[in-house]
Amino acid sequence: MSNTGVAAGAPRLRDHVHGGTYFKCDGEGDAVVLIHGVGLDHTMWEAQVAGLKDRFRVITYDMLGHGRSAHPPDDRALGDFVRQLHQLLMNLNVGCASIVGFSMGGLVAREFAATHSEMTNKLALMNTVFRRTPEQQKAVMGRYELAKLGGVQEGIEAAVARWFSPKFIDANPNVINQVEARLRDNDAAGYLKAYRVFATNEDTAENPLPITCPTLVMTGELDSGSTPEMTRALAAAIPDAEVEVLAGLRHMAALEDPPQVNTLLREFLCDHEE
Repeated sequence: MSNTGVAAGAPRLRDHVHGGTYFKCDGEGDAVVLIHGVGLDHTMWEAQVAGLKDRFRVITYDMLGHGRSAHPPDDRALGDFVRQLHQLLMNLNVGCASIVGFSMGGLVAREFAATHSEMTNKLALMNTVFRRTPEQQKAVMGRYELAKLGGVQEGIEAAVARWFSPKFIDANPNVINQVEARLRDNDAAGYLKAYRVFATNEDTAENPLPITCPTLVMTGELDSGSTPEMTRALAAAIPDAEVEVLAGLRHMAALEDPPQVNTLLREFLCDHEE
């Protein structure tokens, strides 16, 4: 079953700002959307785009307040990011897509799948949060308050230490420099509005989440913010969800071990096809 949902004769935009959202499209085939985390942008997915574009039409974009997308002056709620994704798919004439979300992008992807099931073929949630403990909630709010008082620069060194292993940091200075530069370049207001959404998101319902599509939930074994316990609990709340915990990896698994991540994503996205 094709999931592109592209109307006959529709233009194939590749790199554009439409409706205030900057996006890129690579490859041909069924549509797959990759959603970055807070403080990052579409470029975090370069290795995944390279690994998927021979089989899929891979769509990456910058969330509101990030990169080259619009920075609306009003406050943000999770629904604003969901509406942005919906509008992007409408603008691209994509009726149904597989959605992959990382960290905060996972919150957006999950909510989109719950509220737009008819447009969601498959769902992959990477290194995302679920039912934080009081201690975890206090820690993430502390990081938000630090950024609010001291600026985005205050948390960069600590973020890199949480996101990557010391071995990877030492061996890959170019990657680390690129991530740090992206964090430094954030619009302060846009970053804080998005981070507040990420930090204050709470899951209190004990019932299964209203997600009906095939779902993969993964995280790094050593991810302190999106822990294996969170991942297993999230998968348990989604009917028939698959779980993957990646040995030895922290938060930025997509950058730290692209071959492993790409293999898992490709196998999942190619599975269940008719």
